[in-house]
Amino acid sequence: MQKEKALIVDDDPIVRDILADILSGLCGLNIVTASNGLEALEHLKRDHYDIIFTDLNMPKLGGMDFLKESVRIYPQIPVVMITGLSTVDVAVAAMKEGASDFIVKPFQVDKVVAVTKRVIGEKKLLKQVINESKNDDTIKRINAELFRKLQEISIFQEVSLQLDGIYNNKEIYDKIIEMAIKLIPVKGAFFGVIEADHLKIVSSVGFKLNKIKIEGSFLENTIKNKIYNIISCNGINPFEGLTIHDQILLMPFTLRDETFALLGLCGKEDKTAFAEDEIAVVHTFAKKAALRIENNALYEVFYNNLINTLKSLVISIEARDSYTKQHSERVAIYSLQIADVFGLSDEDKDAIRFGGYLHDIGKIGVRDTILLKPGELTEEEMAEIRLHPIKGDEIVKPIRFFPKERELIRYHHERFDGNGYPDGLKEHEIPLIVRILSVADAYDAMTSERPYRAPRTHQYTLKELTKNMGLQFDPEVVKAFLKTPVGRGNRL
Repeated sequence: MQKEKALIVDDDPIVRDILADILSGLCGLNIVTASNGLEALEHLKRDHYDIIFTDLNMPKLGGMDFLKESVRIYPQIPVVMITGLSTVDVAVAAMKEGASDFIVKPFQVDKVVAVTKRVIGEKKLLKQVINESKNDDTIKRINAELFRKLQEISIFQEVSLQLDGIYNNKEIYDKIIEMAIKLIPVKGAFFGVIEADHLKIVSSVGFKLNKIKIEGSFLENTIKNKIYNIISCNGINPFEGLTIHDQILLMPFTLRDETFALLGLCGKEDKTAFAEDEIAVVHTFAKKAALRIENNALYEVFYNNLINTLKSLVISIEARDSYTKQHSERVAIYSLQIADVFGLSDEDKDAIRFGGYLHDIGKIGVRDTILLKPGELTEEEMAEIRLHPIKGDEIVKPIRFFPKERELIRYHHERFDGNGYPDGLKEHEIPLIVRILSVADAYDAMTSERPYRAPRTHQYTLKELTKNMGLQFDPEVVKAFLKTPVGRGNRL
């Protein structure tokens, strides 16, 4: 039987060679390569191809233009886009233009093989449908396949909507159970994470939240082999030590080829066995949910590393200026006390906790001769000092998931009467968390020792805050401050 033929279009010879090795060695395809879109079109004129792989960024004729042209002239040939991680959005746009799928560089061999087999398989299936359009069995099979694919697409969309944006894994664990029961109506479900030699059930319906020893239990094979398992009736349920009267479907969650969690579904509502298409649906769901959990883990690592880096910048500022040592930390703590009086959300408190600590980070761009000057500043020097909120904003601007923290950094010297800097905001144009931080910042500044004066007393500072209600400060925030531990005189 003649082998299927693939056309690889990429201006990078290394990429062409690697992909050619995968497709010829593991997929059994005959390979032809081209270095750009124009050269590829010439190949298409001369010969037949079963699948095309094309890069996005190429000279002469780029991948997107080549895609449009090949789809227009040769619509029967499926096209798979080759993309880097940073251009996945462009690859998705390419699929809207007619591409069948995309693969990401650096290549994951199993992903390349899976996409290739699926795309070529669908092409064969379509050809078969055309040739056997009057065959009822074929139509039924095609309808079943279409239904399965629609289900898969629906699952990915639903998981994306439900899980994306949740950064608390406990919430995700609860959501996994909720969604799994909707996918496959069952009497009970559990989700457990592996801790050493036990499975800790962290979310469930119909099962106890406890720990189960893995070795010797019905969980062991699923975890070790990293493939789903069905426990038949009349087995022993390790949760209660009782006989199981329903099937249990165990689906492993894997990260980097290691099982880290298990989803269990027990007893279908319709009392039938788990069908292949249902198992496939749960498997698809598990892969997507596992990716969300992995992203959360990566986010936590990145977030903590980033916070530590930014905190080191603040520490470097405090090292230069001894009298402001721990100022940022105290301001964050005082601001959180005021936030508690207002009953602000955890999201706002997190922004205060981080943004409050970083609010003066822009001072890293202020010269020591100004920052450490013991006497009164000149107008020019004061102008440079007043740039620190803008400089701080510029430092964190590339970090797009810190919008509220940026507000704290940029606006913490705005005044309630509109006479602050850098943007002259007034009253409720200034976000509440910023108005809170402004009061905490002023209190700590006045009660801290300065090179040119001794620290102000608590009572003196309260009078200044009260006197400037409606001018520099939001009156409601000052009133809230007076109810806090620090406002009642319990300064750190």
